[in-house]
Amino acid sequence: MNKLKVTLLASSVVLAATLLSACGSNQSSSTSTKKLKAGNFDVAYQNPDKAIKGGNLKVAYQSDSPMKAQWLSGLSNDTTFATMSGPGGGQDGLFFTDSGFKFIKGGAADVALDKESKTATITLRKDLKWSDGSEVTAKDYEFTYETIANPAYGSDRWTDSLANIVGLSDYHAGKAKTISGITFPDGENGKVIKVQFKEMKPGMTQSGNGYFLETVAPYQYLKDVAPKDLASSPKTTTKPLVTGPFKPENVVAGESIKYVQNPYYWGKKPKLNSITYEVVSTAKSVAALSSSKYDFINGMVSSQYKQVKNLKGYKVLGQQAMAISLMYYNLGHYDAKNSINVQDRKTPLQDQNVRQAIGYARNVAEVANKFSNGLSTPANSLIPPIFKQFTSSSVKGYEKQDLDKANKLLDEDGWKLNKSTGYREKDGKELSLVYAARVGDANAETIAQNYIQQWKKIGVKVSLYNGKLMEFNSWVDHMTTPPGANDWDITDGSWSLASEPSQQDLFSASAPYNFGHFNDSEITKDLNDIDSAKSENPTYRKAAFVKYQEDMNKKAYVVPTNFSLSYTPVNKRVVGMTLDYGAMDTWSEIGVSSAKLATK
Repeated sequence: MNKLKVTLLASSVVLAATLLSACGSNQSSSTSTKKLKAGNFDVAYQNPDKAIKGGNLKVAYQSDSPMKAQWLSGLSNDTTFATMSGPGGGQDGLFFTDSGFKFIKGGAADVALDKESKTATITLRKDLKWSDGSEVTAKDYEFTYETIANPAYGSDRWTDSLANIVGLSDYHAGKAKTISGITFPDGENGKVIKVQFKEMKPGMTQSGNGYFLETVAPYQYLKDVAPKDLASSPKTTTKPLVTGPFKPENVVAGESIKYVQNPYYWGKKPKLNSITYEVVSTAKSVAALSSSKYDFINGMVSSQYKQVKNLKGYKVLGQQAMAISLMYYNLGHYDAKNSINVQDRKTPLQDQNVRQAIGYARNVAEVANKFSNGLSTPANSLIPPIFKQFTSSSVKGYEKQDLDKANKLLDEDGWKLNKSTGYREKDGKELSLVYAARVGDANAETIAQNYIQQWKKIGVKVSLYNGKLMEFNSWVDHMTTPPGANDWDITDGSWSLASEPSQQDLFSASAPYNFGHFNDSEITKDLNDIDSAKSENPTYRKAAFVKYQEDMNKKAYVVPTNFSLSYTPVNKRVVGMTLDYGAMDTWSEIGVSSAKLATK
Protein backbone atom coordinates (compact mmCIF):
# COMPACT_ATOMS: atom_id res chain seq x y z
CA MET A 1 0.00 0.00 0.00
CA ASN A 2 1.42 3.37 -0.94
CA LYS A 3 1.15 5.39 2.24
CA LEU A 4 3.82 7.91 1.46
CA LYS A 5 2.24 10.23 -1.03
CA VAL A 6 -0.72 10.83 -3.29
CA THR A 7 -0.50 9.01 -6.61
CA LEU A 8 -2.63 9.01 -9.72
CA LEU A 9 -4.85 6.05 -10.44
CA ALA A 10 -5.11 4.88 -14.02
CA SER A 11 -8.75 3.89 -13.57
CA SER A 12 -11.32 6.48 -14.52
CA VAL A 13 -14.52 7.67 -12.81
CA VAL A 14 -15.74 4.38 -11.31
CA LEU A 15 -12.69 2.86 -9.69
CA ALA A 16 -11.72 0.06 -7.38
CA ALA A 17 -7.96 0.23 -7.08
CA THR A 18 -6.42 -2.28 -4.71
CA LEU A 19 -2.83 -2.09 -3.54
CA LEU A 20 -1.08 -4.95 -1.79
CA SER A 21 -0.58 -3.97 1.82
CA ALA A 22 2.83 -2.54 2.68
CA CYS A 23 3.91 -1.78 -0.85
CA GLY A 24 4.81 1.77 0.04
CA SER A 25 6.57 1.20 3.31
CA ASN A 26 9.45 -1.10 3.92
CA GLN A 27 8.10 -4.21 5.50
CA SER A 28 7.68 -4.83 9.22
CA SER A 29 5.75 -6.79 11.77
CA SER A 30 4.15 -10.16 11.13
CA THR A 31 0.90 -10.49 9.21
CA SER A 32 -2.12 -10.17 11.48
CA THR A 33 -4.18 -13.32 12.08
CA LYS A 34 -7.19 -11.27 13.24
CA LYS A 35 -10.13 -11.74 10.88
CA LEU A 36 -10.81 -8.26 9.53
CA LYS A 37 -13.76 -7.33 7.35
CA ALA A 38 -14.41 -4.53 4.85
CA GLY A 39 -18.05 -4.54 3.88
CA ASN A 40 -18.76 -8.18 3.08
CA PHE A 41 -15.13 -8.90 2.17
CA ASP A 42 -12.43 -10.59 4.21
CA VAL A 43 -9.33 -8.41 4.38
CA ALA A 44 -6.93 -11.38 4.63
CA TYR A 45 -6.87 -14.89 3.16
CA GLN A 46 -6.44 -17.52 5.85
CA ASN A 47 -4.91 -20.34 3.80
CA PRO A 48 -4.87 -23.55 5.89
CA ASP A 49 -1.92 -24.90 3.87
CA LYS A 50 1.72 -24.12 4.62
CA ALA A 51 4.04 -22.34 2.23
CA ILE A 52 6.54 -24.44 0.34
CA LYS A 53 10.19 -23.41 0.31
CA GLY A 54 10.80 -20.94 -2.51
CA GLY A 55 8.46 -20.61 -5.44
CA ASN A 56 7.58 -17.80 -7.83
CA LEU A 57 4.62 -15.50 -7.29
CA LYS A 58 2.89 -14.37 -10.47
CA VAL A 59 1.25 -10.97 -10.07
CA ALA A 60 -0.20 -8.32 -12.38
CA TYR A 61 -1.43 -4.75 -12.25
CA GLN A 62 -4.38 -3.92 -14.46
CA SER A 63 -3.71 -0.97 -16.74
CA ASP A 64 -4.41 -0.05 -20.32
CA SER A 65 -1.28 2.10 -20.40
CA PRO A 66 2.34 0.93 -20.35
CA MET A 67 4.13 0.70 -17.01
CA LYS A 68 6.20 3.86 -16.49
CA ALA A 69 9.16 2.65 -14.42
CA GLN A 70 10.57 5.26 -12.06
CA TRP A 71 12.26 4.03 -8.88
CA LEU A 72 12.72 7.45 -7.29
CA SER A 73 9.69 8.41 -5.24
CA GLY A 74 10.17 12.12 -5.87
CA LEU A 75 10.01 11.67 -9.64
CA SER A 76 7.12 9.20 -9.79
CA ASN A 77 3.43 10.05 -9.74
CA ASP A 78 1.23 7.11 -10.75
CA THR A 79 -0.14 4.28 -8.67
CA THR A 80 0.56 1.57 -11.25
CA PHE A 81 4.31 1.68 -10.76
CA ALA A 82 4.10 2.72 -7.11
CA THR A 83 2.30 -0.58 -6.54
CA MET A 84 4.53 -2.65 -8.81
CA SER A 85 7.63 -1.36 -7.03
CA GLY A 86 6.41 -2.80 -3.73
CA PRO A 87 8.56 -5.94 -3.50
CA GLY A 88 11.65 -3.75 -3.92
CA GLY A 89 10.68 -1.47 -1.05
CA GLY A 90 7.88 0.64 -2.54
CA GLN A 91 10.31 3.26 -3.87
CA ASP A 92 12.21 2.87 -0.63
CA GLY A 93 9.94 3.85 2.18
CA LEU A 94 11.52 4.01 5.62
CA PHE A 95 8.94 3.88 8.40
CA PHE A 96 6.56 1.39 9.96
CA THR A 97 2.98 2.34 10.75
CA ASP A 98 0.06 0.75 12.54
CA SER A 99 -3.32 0.15 10.87
CA GLY A 100 -4.27 3.74 11.71
CA PHE A 101 -1.18 4.97 9.79
CA LYS A 102 0.60 6.24 12.91
CA PHE A 103 4.39 5.89 12.93
CA ILE A 104 5.71 3.03 15.06
CA LYS A 105 9.22 1.80 15.74
CA GLY A 106 11.01 -1.07 14.06
CA GLY A 107 11.21 -0.12 10.40
CA ALA A 108 14.12 0.69 8.13
CA ALA A 109 14.25 3.92 10.12
CA ASP A 110 12.57 5.43 13.16
CA VAL A 111 11.41 9.01 13.55
CA ALA A 112 11.31 11.02 16.78
CA LEU A 113 9.49 14.36 16.93
CA ASP A 114 10.43 17.10 19.40
CA LYS A 115 7.84 19.87 19.75
CA GLU A 116 10.06 22.14 21.83
CA SER A 117 12.97 22.17 19.38
CA LYS A 118 10.65 21.85 16.35
CA THR A 119 12.63 18.95 14.93
CA ALA A 120 12.29 15.45 13.59
CA THR A 121 15.20 13.09 14.12
CA ILE A 122 15.38 10.21 11.63
CA THR A 123 17.59 7.30 12.64
CA LEU A 124 18.39 4.76 9.93
CA ARG A 125 18.98 1.13 10.87
CA LYS A 126 22.65 0.27 11.17
CA ASP A 127 22.16 -2.70 8.86
CA LEU A 128 20.15 -0.78 6.22
CA LYS A 129 21.85 -1.27 2.84
CA TRP A 130 21.15 -0.85 -0.83
CA SER A 131 20.81 -3.94 -2.99
CA ASP A 132 24.44 -3.66 -4.13
CA GLY A 133 25.61 -3.94 -0.51
CA SER A 134 26.45 -0.24 -0.04
CA GLU A 135 25.27 1.56 3.08
CA VAL A 136 22.15 3.68 3.15
CA THR A 137 23.33 7.00 4.59
CA ALA A 138 22.04 10.27 5.95
CA LYS A 139 22.91 11.91 2.63
CA ASP A 140 20.63 9.43 0.85
CA TYR A 141 17.73 10.75 2.90
CA GLU A 142 18.59 14.38 2.16
CA PHE A 143 19.02 13.59 -1.54
CA THR A 144 15.32 12.79 -1.79
CA TYR A 145 14.60 16.40 -0.78
CA GLU A 146 17.02 17.64 -3.41
CA THR A 147 15.28 15.69 -6.19
CA ILE A 148 11.96 17.29 -5.22
CA ALA A 149 13.05 20.82 -4.28
CA ASN A 150 15.59 21.45 -7.05
CA PRO A 151 13.56 22.38 -10.17
CA ALA A 152 16.30 20.98 -12.40
CA TYR A 153 15.14 17.44 -11.59
CA GLY A 154 11.64 18.15 -12.91
CA SER A 155 9.72 16.76 -9.93
CA ASP A 156 6.11 17.86 -9.51
CA ARG A 157 6.02 17.14 -5.77
CA TRP A 158 6.97 20.54 -4.37
CA THR A 159 4.27 21.78 -1.96
CA ASP A 160 3.61 24.36 0.73
CA SER A 161 3.99 21.55 3.26
CA LEU A 162 7.68 21.05 2.45
CA ALA A 163 8.25 24.81 2.65
CA ASN A 164 7.80 24.40 6.43
CA ILE A 165 11.34 22.95 6.58
CA VAL A 166 13.88 25.64 7.39
CA GLY A 167 15.91 26.63 4.33
CA LEU A 168 14.09 24.40 1.85
CA SER A 169 12.25 27.28 0.15
CA ASP A 170 15.53 29.11 -0.35
CA TYR A 171 17.06 25.97 -1.85
CA HIS A 172 14.00 25.52 -4.09
CA ALA A 173 14.26 29.14 -5.29
CA GLY A 174 17.99 28.84 -6.00
CA LYS A 175 18.93 31.25 -3.19
CA ALA A 176 20.94 28.58 -1.33
CA LYS A 177 23.12 25.69 -2.47
CA THR A 178 22.33 23.54 0.57
CA ILE A 179 19.29 22.93 2.78
CA SER A 180 20.09 24.61 6.09
CA GLY A 181 17.29 22.84 7.98
CA ILE A 182 18.61 19.34 7.26
CA THR A 183 21.73 18.40 9.22
CA PHE A 184 23.75 15.25 9.93
CA PRO A 185 24.83 14.80 13.59
CA ASP A 186 27.11 11.92 12.56
CA GLY A 187 28.08 13.28 9.15
CA GLU A 188 26.71 12.62 5.66
CA ASN A 189 27.80 8.99 5.80
CA GLY A 190 26.19 8.48 9.20
CA LYS A 191 22.77 7.12 10.06
CA VAL A 192 21.14 10.12 11.77
CA ILE A 193 19.36 13.11 10.20
CA LYS A 194 17.82 16.10 11.93
CA VAL A 195 15.09 18.09 10.18
CA GLN A 196 14.34 21.59 11.50
CA PHE A 197 10.81 22.93 11.01
CA LYS A 198 9.40 26.45 11.19
CA GLU A 199 6.32 25.06 12.93
CA MET A 200 5.24 21.69 14.27
CA LYS A 201 2.05 20.33 12.69
CA PRO A 202 -0.65 18.06 14.16
CA GLY A 203 -0.43 15.53 11.33
CA MET A 204 3.29 14.87 11.76
CA THR A 205 2.72 11.67 13.76
CA GLN A 206 0.87 10.26 10.74
CA SER A 207 2.48 8.68 7.69
CA GLY A 208 1.85 10.60 4.50
CA ASN A 209 1.73 13.95 6.29
CA GLY A 210 3.81 15.72 3.62
CA TYR A 211 5.81 17.82 6.08
CA PHE A 212 8.81 15.54 5.93
CA LEU A 213 9.75 12.82 3.46
CA GLU A 214 9.58 9.10 4.15
CA THR A 215 11.90 7.74 1.47
CA VAL A 216 15.57 7.52 0.56
CA ALA A 217 17.42 7.66 -2.77
CA PRO A 218 20.94 6.28 -3.48
CA TYR A 219 23.03 9.44 -3.70
CA GLN A 220 26.41 7.82 -4.43
CA TYR A 221 24.88 5.75 -7.22
CA LEU A 222 23.10 8.72 -8.80
CA LYS A 223 25.25 11.76 -8.02
CA ASP A 224 27.02 11.76 -11.39
CA VAL A 225 23.78 11.77 -13.39
CA ALA A 226 22.81 15.27 -14.56
CA PRO A 227 19.56 16.43 -12.92
CA LYS A 228 17.80 16.82 -16.26
CA ASP A 229 18.70 13.22 -17.16
CA LEU A 230 17.86 11.54 -13.86
CA ALA A 231 14.22 10.69 -14.63
CA SER A 232 15.22 8.88 -17.84
CA SER A 233 18.47 7.31 -16.63
CA PRO A 234 18.71 3.50 -16.54
CA LYS A 235 19.81 3.95 -12.92
CA THR A 236 16.28 5.08 -12.00
CA THR A 237 14.27 3.14 -14.59
CA THR A 238 15.72 -0.28 -15.44
CA LYS A 239 18.80 -0.77 -13.24
CA PRO A 240 17.92 0.73 -9.84
CA LEU A 241 19.19 0.11 -6.34
CA VAL A 242 16.51 -0.75 -3.77
CA THR A 243 16.23 -1.58 -0.06
CA GLY A 244 13.31 -4.04 0.00
CA PRO A 245 13.20 -7.83 0.44
CA PHE A 246 13.40 -8.29 -3.34
CA LYS A 247 15.47 -6.56 -6.00
CA PRO A 248 14.55 -6.14 -9.68
CA GLU A 249 16.55 -8.57 -11.80
CA ASN A 250 14.97 -7.55 -15.08
CA VAL A 251 12.76 -4.56 -15.92
CA VAL A 252 11.06 -4.71 -19.31
CA ALA A 253 10.05 -1.17 -20.23
CA GLY A 254 6.29 -0.71 -20.15
CA GLU A 255 5.60 -4.36 -19.37
CA SER A 256 7.03 -6.20 -16.37
CA ILE A 257 9.49 -6.59 -13.50
CA LYS A 258 11.20 -9.82 -12.49
CA TYR A 259 12.22 -9.77 -8.81
CA VAL A 260 14.68 -12.03 -6.98
CA GLN A 261 15.65 -12.05 -3.31
CA ASN A 262 17.75 -9.12 -2.12
CA PRO A 263 20.67 -10.66 -0.15
CA TYR A 264 21.29 -7.33 1.62
CA TYR A 265 17.75 -6.87 2.91
CA TRP A 266 17.79 -5.94 6.60
CA GLY A 267 14.56 -7.70 7.52
CA LYS A 268 13.09 -11.18 7.49
CA LYS A 269 14.21 -13.33 4.56
CA PRO A 270 11.36 -13.76 2.05
CA LYS A 271 9.67 -17.14 1.64
CA LEU A 272 9.51 -16.76 -2.14
CA ASN A 273 12.48 -17.12 -4.50
CA SER A 274 11.09 -14.65 -7.00
CA ILE A 275 8.14 -12.52 -8.07
CA THR A 276 7.03 -11.78 -11.61
CA TYR A 277 5.01 -8.56 -11.81
CA GLU A 278 3.36 -7.70 -15.13
CA VAL A 279 0.93 -5.19 -16.59
CA VAL A 280 -2.29 -6.73 -17.92
CA SER A 281 -4.92 -4.88 -19.93
CA THR A 282 -8.49 -4.49 -18.73
CA ALA A 283 -9.72 -6.56 -21.66
CA LYS A 284 -7.45 -9.52 -20.81
CA SER A 285 -7.43 -9.57 -17.01
CA VAL A 286 -10.54 -11.68 -16.38
CA ALA A 287 -9.46 -14.26 -18.96
CA ALA A 288 -6.00 -14.33 -17.39
CA LEU A 289 -7.49 -15.20 -14.00
CA SER A 290 -9.85 -17.75 -15.55
CA SER A 291 -6.84 -19.54 -17.01
CA SER A 292 -4.95 -19.29 -13.67
CA LYS A 293 -2.19 -17.13 -15.14
CA TYR A 294 -1.76 -14.88 -12.08
CA ASP A 295 -1.86 -15.34 -8.32
CA PHE A 296 -3.63 -11.99 -8.06
CA ILE A 297 -4.23 -8.81 -10.05
CA ASN A 298 -4.09 -5.34 -8.50
CA GLY A 299 -6.21 -2.47 -9.75
CA MET A 300 -9.22 -4.37 -11.11
CA VAL A 301 -12.17 -2.05 -11.64
CA SER A 302 -15.53 -2.50 -9.96
CA SER A 303 -17.35 -3.29 -13.21
CA GLN A 304 -15.42 -6.60 -13.42
CA TYR A 305 -16.34 -7.84 -9.97
CA LYS A 306 -19.24 -10.08 -11.02
CA GLN A 307 -16.97 -11.83 -13.53
CA VAL A 308 -14.37 -12.80 -10.94
CA LYS A 309 -16.19 -13.13 -7.61
CA ASN A 310 -16.92 -16.85 -8.12
CA LEU A 311 -13.84 -17.89 -10.13
CA LYS A 312 -12.63 -21.39 -9.28
CA GLY A 313 -9.31 -21.41 -7.49
CA TYR A 314 -9.64 -17.84 -6.16
CA LYS A 315 -10.71 -16.09 -2.97
CA VAL A 316 -11.77 -12.44 -3.29
CA LEU A 317 -10.43 -10.08 -0.62
CA GLY A 318 -11.52 -6.49 -0.09
CA GLN A 319 -10.63 -3.27 1.69
CA GLN A 320 -11.90 0.28 2.04
CA ALA A 321 -10.11 2.14 -0.73
CA MET A 322 -7.96 5.02 0.46
CA ALA A 323 -8.90 6.81 -2.72
CA ILE A 324 -11.15 9.45 -4.23
CA SER A 325 -12.34 10.16 -7.76
CA LEU A 326 -13.33 13.70 -8.69
CA MET A 327 -14.02 16.14 -11.51
CA TYR A 328 -11.70 19.08 -12.20
CA TYR A 329 -12.34 22.43 -13.89
CA ASN A 330 -9.50 24.18 -15.76
CA LEU A 331 -9.26 27.67 -14.26
CA GLY A 332 -5.69 28.86 -14.72
CA HIS A 333 -2.05 27.87 -15.04
CA TYR A 334 0.95 26.90 -12.91
CA ASP A 335 3.69 29.49 -12.54
CA ALA A 336 6.69 27.19 -12.17
CA LYS A 337 9.11 30.06 -11.54
CA ASN A 338 7.21 31.17 -8.44
CA SER A 339 5.71 27.75 -7.58
CA ILE A 340 2.17 29.07 -7.52
CA ASN A 341 -1.17 28.34 -9.20
CA VAL A 342 -2.62 31.37 -10.96
CA GLN A 343 -6.40 31.37 -11.49
CA ASP A 344 -6.50 33.56 -14.59
CA ARG A 345 -8.04 31.54 -17.41
CA LYS A 346 -10.81 33.28 -19.36
CA THR A 347 -13.62 30.75 -19.06
CA PRO A 348 -17.27 30.61 -17.97
CA LEU A 349 -16.05 28.16 -15.32
CA GLN A 350 -14.72 31.08 -13.28
CA ASP A 351 -18.36 31.54 -12.23
CA GLN A 352 -19.25 29.45 -9.19
CA ASN A 353 -22.83 28.98 -10.41
CA VAL A 354 -21.61 27.38 -13.64
CA ARG A 355 -19.28 25.01 -11.76
CA GLN A 356 -22.03 24.00 -9.35
CA ALA A 357 -24.55 23.51 -12.16
CA ILE A 358 -22.24 21.14 -14.04
CA GLY A 359 -21.73 19.20 -10.81
CA TYR A 360 -25.44 18.91 -10.04
CA ALA A 361 -26.18 17.77 -13.62
CA ARG A 362 -24.15 14.56 -13.30
CA ASN A 363 -26.02 11.35 -12.41
CA VAL A 364 -23.16 9.83 -10.41
CA ALA A 365 -25.43 7.64 -8.28
CA GLU A 366 -27.02 6.11 -11.37
CA VAL A 367 -23.61 5.46 -12.92
CA ALA A 368 -22.28 3.86 -9.73
CA ASN A 369 -25.38 1.69 -9.41
CA LYS A 370 -25.15 0.50 -13.00
CA PHE A 371 -21.42 -0.09 -13.36
CA SER A 372 -19.79 -0.59 -9.96
CA ASN A 373 -21.50 -3.79 -8.76
CA GLY A 374 -22.16 -2.16 -5.41
CA LEU A 375 -18.50 -1.29 -4.82
CA SER A 376 -18.72 2.46 -5.45
CA THR A 377 -20.85 5.07 -3.73
CA PRO A 378 -21.32 8.73 -4.66
CA ALA A 379 -18.91 10.90 -2.69
CA ASN A 380 -20.29 13.67 -0.51
CA SER A 381 -16.86 15.23 -0.02
CA LEU A 382 -13.15 14.92 -0.82
CA ILE A 383 -12.30 12.92 2.33
CA PRO A 384 -12.93 9.14 2.03
CA PRO A 385 -14.91 7.37 4.80
CA ILE A 386 -11.82 5.43 5.89
CA PHE A 387 -10.88 8.69 7.63
CA LYS A 388 -14.11 8.63 9.61
CA GLN A 389 -12.67 10.77 12.40
CA PHE A 390 -12.44 13.65 9.92
CA THR A 391 -15.73 13.27 8.04
CA SER A 392 -19.37 14.06 8.74
CA SER A 393 -22.67 12.97 7.23
CA SER A 394 -23.77 16.61 7.50
CA VAL A 395 -21.51 17.49 4.55
CA LYS A 396 -23.57 17.55 1.36
CA GLY A 397 -22.02 17.55 -2.08
CA TYR A 398 -23.13 16.56 -5.56
CA GLU A 399 -24.00 12.93 -4.92
CA LYS A 400 -27.63 13.49 -5.98
CA GLN A 401 -28.46 14.69 -9.46
CA ASP A 402 -30.55 17.88 -9.40
CA LEU A 403 -31.30 19.19 -12.87
CA ASP A 404 -33.76 21.80 -11.56
CA LYS A 405 -31.09 23.31 -9.31
CA ALA A 406 -28.56 23.19 -12.14
CA ASN A 407 -30.91 25.02 -14.50
CA LYS A 408 -31.77 27.62 -11.84
CA LEU A 409 -28.07 28.32 -11.20
CA LEU A 410 -27.41 28.93 -14.89
CA ASP A 411 -30.51 31.11 -15.19
CA GLU A 412 -29.33 33.21 -12.25
CA ASP A 413 -25.95 33.60 -13.90
CA GLY A 414 -27.48 34.99 -17.08
CA TRP A 415 -27.04 31.98 -19.34
CA LYS A 416 -30.15 31.94 -21.55
CA LEU A 417 -31.32 28.84 -23.42
CA ASN A 418 -31.33 29.13 -27.20
CA LYS A 419 -34.34 26.97 -28.04
CA SER A 420 -33.20 26.44 -31.62
CA THR A 421 -29.84 24.94 -30.64
CA GLY A 422 -30.74 23.57 -27.21
CA TYR A 423 -27.69 25.23 -25.67
CA ARG A 424 -27.22 28.25 -23.43
CA GLU A 425 -25.72 31.56 -24.50
CA LYS A 426 -24.48 34.71 -22.77
CA ASP A 427 -23.09 37.89 -24.33
CA GLY A 428 -23.30 36.23 -27.73
CA LYS A 429 -21.19 33.21 -26.71
CA GLU A 430 -22.37 29.62 -26.43
CA LEU A 431 -21.67 27.68 -23.22
CA SER A 432 -19.40 25.14 -24.89
CA LEU A 433 -16.75 23.10 -23.02
CA VAL A 434 -14.11 20.44 -23.76
CA TYR A 435 -14.07 17.24 -21.67
CA ALA A 436 -10.65 15.55 -21.27
CA ALA A 437 -12.04 12.15 -20.28
CA ARG A 438 -9.58 9.27 -19.85
CA VAL A 439 -9.35 5.75 -21.15
CA GLY A 440 -10.42 3.26 -18.47
CA ASP A 441 -12.36 0.01 -18.48
CA ALA A 442 -14.84 -1.04 -21.16
CA ASN A 443 -17.43 1.33 -19.71
CA ALA A 444 -15.31 4.51 -19.75
CA GLU A 445 -16.61 5.73 -23.12
CA THR A 446 -20.21 4.97 -22.15
CA ILE A 447 -19.85 6.86 -18.86
CA ALA A 448 -18.23 9.87 -20.53
CA GLN A 449 -20.95 10.04 -23.19
CA ASN A 450 -23.58 9.69 -20.48
CA TYR A 451 -22.24 12.77 -18.67
CA ILE A 452 -22.15 14.70 -21.93
CA GLN A 453 -25.84 13.87 -22.38
CA GLN A 454 -26.65 14.96 -18.80
CA TRP A 455 -24.93 18.30 -19.38
CA LYS A 456 -26.90 18.71 -22.61
CA LYS A 457 -30.09 18.49 -20.52
CA ILE A 458 -29.14 21.78 -18.82
CA GLY A 459 -28.04 23.42 -22.05
CA VAL A 460 -24.27 22.97 -21.69
CA LYS A 461 -22.51 21.80 -24.86
CA VAL A 462 -19.64 19.44 -24.04
CA SER A 463 -17.37 17.59 -26.49
CA LEU A 464 -14.58 15.07 -25.91
CA TYR A 465 -10.98 16.26 -26.18
CA ASN A 466 -9.98 15.67 -29.83
CA GLY A 467 -13.16 13.63 -30.14
CA LYS A 468 -11.93 10.66 -28.10
CA LEU A 469 -10.76 9.46 -24.69
CA MET A 470 -7.20 10.28 -23.65
CA GLU A 471 -4.62 7.54 -23.00
CA PHE A 472 -3.58 7.64 -19.33
CA ASN A 473 0.14 8.48 -19.64
CA SER A 474 -0.64 11.17 -22.23
CA TRP A 475 -3.28 12.56 -19.89
CA VAL A 476 -0.81 12.66 -16.99
CA ASP A 477 1.76 14.52 -19.09
CA HIS A 478 -0.91 16.95 -20.27
CA MET A 479 -2.06 17.69 -16.72
CA THR A 480 1.29 17.81 -14.93
CA THR A 481 3.53 19.70 -17.39
CA PRO A 482 3.77 23.38 -16.37
CA PRO A 483 2.20 25.78 -17.02
CA GLY A 484 -0.72 23.53 -17.99
CA ALA A 485 -2.80 23.38 -21.15
CA ASN A 486 -5.50 25.79 -22.27
CA ASP A 487 -7.29 23.27 -24.51
CA TRP A 488 -9.53 21.50 -21.99
CA ASP A 489 -12.23 22.58 -19.53
CA ILE A 490 -13.33 19.50 -17.59
CA THR A 491 -11.46 16.34 -16.64
CA ASP A 492 -11.72 13.46 -14.18
CA GLY A 493 -9.03 12.46 -11.70
CA SER A 494 -8.64 9.49 -9.38
CA TRP A 495 -6.16 9.52 -6.53
CA SER A 496 -4.65 6.95 -4.23
CA LEU A 497 -4.34 9.18 -1.18
CA ALA A 498 -1.68 9.60 1.44
CA SER A 499 -2.52 8.18 4.86
CA GLU A 500 -2.66 11.63 6.46
CA PRO A 501 -5.86 13.17 5.08
CA SER A 502 -4.72 16.81 4.87
CA GLN A 503 -4.93 17.72 1.18
CA GLN A 504 -2.22 20.35 0.91
CA ASP A 505 -0.46 18.22 -1.74
CA LEU A 506 -3.57 18.21 -3.92
CA PHE A 507 -5.15 21.62 -3.56
CA SER A 508 -2.80 24.13 -1.96
CA ALA A 509 -1.95 27.30 -3.85
CA SER A 510 1.50 25.91 -4.71
CA ALA A 511 0.56 22.27 -5.44
CA PRO A 512 1.46 21.17 -8.99
CA TYR A 513 -1.22 18.46 -8.60
CA ASN A 514 -3.86 21.21 -8.40
CA PHE A 515 -4.70 20.46 -12.04
CA GLY A 516 -7.42 23.12 -12.28
CA HIS A 517 -5.00 25.72 -10.85
CA PHE A 518 -7.53 27.36 -8.56
CA ASN A 519 -6.12 29.69 -5.92
CA ASP A 520 -8.59 30.74 -3.24
CA SER A 521 -7.64 32.52 -0.01
CA GLU A 522 -10.44 30.89 1.99
CA ILE A 523 -9.43 27.38 0.91
CA THR A 524 -5.81 28.22 1.70
CA LYS A 525 -6.93 29.32 5.16
CA ASP A 526 -8.93 26.10 5.60
CA LEU A 527 -5.95 23.93 4.65
CA ASN A 528 -3.63 25.85 6.94
CA ASP A 529 -6.16 25.63 9.77
CA ILE A 530 -6.29 21.84 9.43
CA ASP A 531 -2.53 21.79 9.98
CA SER A 532 -2.35 24.57 12.58
CA ALA A 533 -1.29 24.30 16.22
CA LYS A 534 -4.96 24.58 17.23
CA SER A 535 -5.61 21.34 15.39
CA GLU A 536 -3.55 19.46 17.96
CA ASN A 537 -6.98 19.24 19.56
CA PRO A 538 -8.81 16.39 17.71
CA THR A 539 -12.20 18.07 18.09
CA TYR A 540 -10.90 21.29 16.60
CA ARG A 541 -9.19 19.42 13.74
CA LYS A 542 -12.36 17.54 12.83
CA ALA A 543 -14.30 20.83 12.75
CA ALA A 544 -11.58 22.31 10.53
CA PHE A 545 -11.83 19.32 8.16
CA VAL A 546 -15.62 19.61 8.00
CA LYS A 547 -15.43 23.33 7.18
CA TYR A 548 -12.87 22.60 4.47
CA GLN A 549 -15.14 19.98 2.91
CA GLU A 550 -18.15 22.29 3.02
CA ASP A 551 -16.21 25.17 1.49
CA MET A 552 -14.81 22.99 -1.28
CA ASN A 553 -18.30 21.75 -2.13
CA LYS A 554 -19.68 25.29 -2.15
CA LYS A 555 -16.93 26.75 -4.32
CA ALA A 556 -16.87 23.66 -6.56
CA TYR A 557 -13.36 24.12 -7.92
CA VAL A 558 -13.37 20.34 -8.00
CA VAL A 559 -16.42 18.09 -7.59
CA PRO A 560 -16.23 14.76 -5.70
CA THR A 561 -17.40 11.72 -7.66
CA ASN A 562 -17.00 8.35 -5.90
CA PHE A 563 -15.73 6.48 -2.86
CA SER A 564 -15.02 2.78 -3.29
CA LEU A 565 -14.49 -0.60 -1.76
CA SER A 566 -11.53 -2.23 -3.48
CA TYR A 567 -11.14 -5.94 -4.13
CA THR A 568 -8.47 -8.43 -5.14
CA PRO A 569 -9.03 -12.00 -6.36
CA VAL A 570 -6.27 -14.15 -4.78
CA ASN A 571 -5.33 -17.63 -5.93
CA LYS A 572 -5.90 -20.25 -3.23
CA ARG A 573 -2.28 -21.42 -3.34
CA VAL A 574 -1.15 -18.07 -1.87
CA VAL A 575 -0.17 -18.05 1.81
CA GLY A 576 0.14 -14.92 3.97
CA MET A 577 -1.90 -12.57 1.78
CA THR A 578 -3.55 -9.55 3.42
CA LEU A 579 -4.84 -6.12 2.47
CA ASP A 580 -4.64 -4.93 6.09
CA TYR A 581 -3.18 -1.42 6.15
CA GLY A 582 -1.34 -2.33 9.35
CA ALA A 583 0.53 -5.33 7.89
CA MET A 584 4.07 -4.20 7.16
CA ASP A 585 5.97 -7.33 6.12
CA THR A 586 3.65 -8.84 3.53
CA TRP A 587 6.32 -9.27 0.86
CA SER A 588 8.47 -11.26 3.29
CA GLU A 589 5.55 -13.26 4.68
CA ILE A 590 3.80 -14.11 1.43
CA GLY A 591 4.42 -17.54 -0.08
CA VAL A 592 2.78 -20.27 -2.13
CA SER A 593 1.60 -23.71 -1.02
CA SER A 594 2.36 -25.43 -4.34
CA ALA A 595 4.37 -24.94 -7.50
CA LYS A 596 1.22 -24.65 -9.62
CA LEU A 597 -1.70 -22.25 -9.23
CA ALA A 598 -4.89 -23.66 -7.72
CA THR A 599 -7.72 -24.35 -10.18
CA LYS A 600 -10.54 -25.25 -7.80
